[in-house]
Amino acid sequence: MLISAVGLLSLAALAIGVLWSSLAPPEGTGTNQRPGTETVGPGSESLQAQGPGITGTISIAPELRTHVSETDTLFIIARKGEGSQGPPFAVKRIARPHFPLEFLLGQGDVMMAGASFDGDVHLSARLSKSGVAGASQPGDLEGDHPGQVPVGTRGVSIVIAHVR
Repeated sequence: MLISAVGLLSLAALAIGVLWSSLAPPEGTGTNQRPGTETVGPGSESLQAQGPGITGTISIAPELRTHVSETDTLFIIARKGEGSQGPPFAVKRIARPHFPLEFLLGQGDVMMAGASFDGDVHLSARLSKSGVAGASQPGDLEGDHPGQVPVGTRGVSIVIAHVR
């Protein structure tokens, strides 16, 4: 069975249209937002839809600003337990972030299905040069919030101040 050139082009156009629409922001959201940022704050619909979350700002230490690249990927990581070395409990991945960056970490970022975003967590941020999740690589930039943060906390500040 042969497919005509017109039929093939029609299928290709349909596939591109579906892909393009899946990349567009959801209806009702602003398009003036910088890539890699989220709107969080009082009355934010995304905050209300996710339930309790943690909001805050991630910034880069002035001495590391020259290490930031347009192709970097930011990972915001929450870990449970007494130390900050345990497995990630919740992770948010943001491609091509701009700093300072406001964030919301909530139920939608939990790694294990069925787990509830609650309790106290350790928060860290990693600016990955490779864009790959997992262990830090040489050249990645990192920062931690000191101590534990209860879910529901607003205004958490994380400064990325270390080079791996």
